[in-house]
Amino acid sequence: MDKQKLEARREAKREAAELAIIEQQKNQKPINKIIISIEWKKSQMWGSNPHCEVKIYYKDGEFTRSQVYTASGCGYDKESTVIAQVFNDYLRYKLWKLSEEAIKGGHGSGDEGSAPYGINRYSNSRSFAGGIGTNCYFKISEYIGGEFEQTASGKTFDVFTYKDKENN
Repeated sequence: MDKQKLEARREAKREAAELAIIEQQKNQKPINKIIISIEWKKSQMWGSNPHCEVKIYYKDGEFTRSQVYTASGCGYDKESTVIAQVFNDYLRYKLWKLSEEAIKGGHGSGDEGSAPYGINRYSNSRSFAGGIGTNCYFKISEYIGGEFEQTASGKTFDVFTYKDKENN
């Protein structure tokens, strides 16, 4: 087989896979509310690590619980990392609703714009950043049409709630 044809097929397959991922993100089920419960567990090597479980309330009335999200290591904000994982798994569709102009300015975009720190835009990808500090998620949530608040905390736990303000 001709090398050029083979390479063209590989590129077409890669682009189709990328477009399928983007469509999946755009078509995430709309969220009404997310309750993020983080339990801090001791690690001999890394100090305390967040173990995060999430309750998801959808706009259509359905409810589900998430997998457990974790982060380990040191030298970065682990709490915002698990929150970013949650936002990416359930709220990335909100980033795709934003115009190209509105997504500019966030973390990693390399351009000037109004998006708050923590919203990533790289080529054909949009995501929420981790390791940026949990406080960034208050502005990020407001920017995407929601509200983020800390509803409980203690020595070994934190609870946050994201509520969507949009009707649809």
